[in-house]
Amino acid sequence: MAEFLAIHQSDATLLGCVLRRLAGKVSLGSSERAAGVGFFQSDDLLLRKRPLGGQPALPEKLADGVESEATLICSGAVGTSGRAFNEQITLPFRFKRWLFAIAGQPDALAPIRSVLLKALPDYLRRSVKGDSAAEGLFFTFLSRLRDVGRLDDHELGADSAARSLAAAVGEAERAFEQIGQPLPGLAAVVSNGRVMAALRRGHPLQVGVIDGLIPCLRDEIGPSANELDPKVKSHRMLRAAMVLSGAQSTEGFRQVAEREVIAIPRTLTDVRSL
Repeated sequence: MAEFLAIHQSDATLLGCVLRRLAGKVSLGSSERAAGVGFFQSDDLLLRKRPLGGQPALPEKLADGVESEATLICSGAVGTSGRAFNEQITLPFRFKRWLFAIAGQPDALAPIRSVLLKALPDYLRRSVKGDSAAEGLFFTFLSRLRDVGRLDDHELGADSAARSLAAAVGEAERAFEQIGQPLPGLAAVVSNGRVMAALRRGHPLQVGVIDGLIPCLRDEIGPSANELDPKVKSHRMLRAAMVLSGAQSTEGFRQVAEREVIAIPRTLTDVRSL
């Protein structure tokens, strides 16, 4: 079952510290054949994908060495391209500066793939590389941004991203209604490195916030650490917003309600529901 952990934070150098705090508490499963990490460094959107080979998908291992203010860690591959490892069908997906991941059983969306692709503008349809409806859902989100002239807008607000994601999933839901089937359970997340949006439609999803990273086991900083130490100050000031899929109870997270849509702005100060 595909799962994801998305993190936006105020200090790229402390991603490893955030992941260390979550170590042993968060897993993205053990049955998926591949995993991937999407992250932003300066103006670059980078991807790191690998086969799992039966190993558990542990975020702190998958993103080891990554420094980024926005990171999306995923387990799962989608489509019907065989069992061999294939980067093209391994989550997360990217287009320009956008990252997308889906949790649950993405291949259950297959019956509506042709409907989603048919509704896309030609140039977006030509950019679809795989054979999965999950990728079609991602490009439907991109199409909704294009409809309002915001596809290439780096100043796009989190609310606009969240509404476009909800509209894309709503389109998928209507497509399933047309064939007399319910929308399969899913959770989805998008990020352009500045804002993040996520929603729950039948698959467990949690949202959490870190406001200050003391104590920090990774950097051996305790509650009584010297406040004059620059490293202590950076940990004290850290703020992070996290979205985690899957049926796991994790300290510091709250369950997202069914059909709830989450918008996380660049400031990380107002994580809210639409």
